[in-house]
Amino acid sequence: MTPELETYYNNYFDLFNSEGFKQLLVEISNNATQLADIQSVKDAEELFFRKGQVAAFATIINLQSTIEAAREQVVAEEAGSLDV
Repeated sequence: MTPELETYYNNYFDLFNSEGFKQLLVEISNNATQLADIQSVKDAEELFFRKGQVAAFATIINLQSTIEAAREQVVAEEAGSLDV
């Protein structure tokens, strides 16, 4: 792994381990849960707007898993190239 890529992943892991990020995830998860309740939606426009908000929140909520999977893939690819 290049030093730049290692720094990239380490910066994310530092972020994920911070109390502020954990707090942000709780807030976003709560907001996503509230937005997912569609009983009060007035029309299709509001429904699609909420859908977009929930999708954006899901991206943040899943960011740690996404970054970890990407790093594991890089490590696996490098290990595979060393086996050849």
